[in-house]
Amino acid sequence: MVKRYYCDYCDRSFKDDPEARKKHLTSLLHVNAQKDHYRLFKEPEETLKEELAKITCKRFSLNGECPFGYSCRFSHYTPNMIGELRQIVAMKKQAEENPRNNWPDPNAIAEEYLKTTTNDDNEMKSIKEPWKVPVELQHFPTLPPSLWPLNSHTINDPPVTQWG
Repeated sequence: MVKRYYCDYCDRSFKDDPEARKKHLTSLLHVNAQKDHYRLFKEPEETLKEELAKITCKRFSLNGECPFGYSCRFSHYTPNMIGELRQIVAMKKQAEENPRNNWPDPNAIAEEYLKTTTNDDNEMKSIKEPWKVPVELQHFPTLPPSLWPLNSHTINDPPVTQWG
């Protein structure tokens, strides 16, 4: 059985030998697919600069399709998309200029939380049990320790030292 090589960029497979792989990796289809993939990870500033330098693709604006795809030398961005890209660039620039400008002070949040939760010391001492023991389990004295009902005393100091 012949080994097959799968290209993630092109979404196709072919015979895995050096000649076939070299032929595929230098093909125009593969080079364009690889460019399209890495285009997704460009910085917004760079994308905006490139798209503003291009003129609008007439085929894409009329039909919504272009046979050249992303390798087209004309822009496939609509004016709305360019506006959104400008907003993203502006927001990113603003965040870089003044980081944490609108973030609340973590120390102030901690102090406020501690003031509201420790107002009454008696509240903290009395632990209310969030569960109730079912009536059926209260009448079974021979339950194994793993099935004993829990309460605030048995959680911290279990009466059984050895589990059998």
